[in-house]
Amino acid sequence: MKHIKTVWYWWWGWNPTHMETMLERMEAAGWKLFQVDFFGIRFRFTRGKEETVRYSVDYQPEIEEDYLSIFEEDGWQMKWSGGGGWYLWRKPYTTQKPEIFTENSSLIERNNRLLKLLTPLFYMLLFIFVILLIAGYEKFQWLIWVYVILIGLYVYMLTQLRKYNQKLKSEIRE
Repeated sequence: MKHIKTVWYWWWGWNPTHMETMLERMEAAGWKLFQVDFFGIRFRFTRGKEETVRYSVDYQPEIEEDYLSIFEEDGWQMKWSGGGGWYLWRKPYTTQKPEIFTENSSLIERNNRLLKLLTPLFYMLLFIFVILLIAGYEKFQWLIWVYVILIGLYVYMLTQLRKYNQKLKSEIRE
């Protein structure tokens, strides 16, 4: 029987719930997370005992001095930090599932931090795309198509982040 398992899992920053659930199921099946790649899409597990664990993702491009200690004092273990401000936290529990984000407003703040990162990058992509178009379509045809795909991906990400924030805001109002 294998003692190490590798799982590739693509997840979206505005809604990491699916990835968190996958990690929690792996722990429940006795697979302990021991390594995450820099981009947070390759997860490596080792065989261990089954445990009920909560995983939670946070995005903090600039952490304050007490950020790590606040989580650690509350029993959270940092399993990964990478990809420009992403943090993956783990906390075992027995009865009530712990949450890092206890209010929708804190999730909205996390998503707004993502928007502050992605929006300028989107405008930079658009600027480079326009320069490529002006320079001549024939010379850079393949690169223009790459930028079309990237711009489409960014539009999708920004739209999803805003839609998710609207959903969270409407839940607050109810």
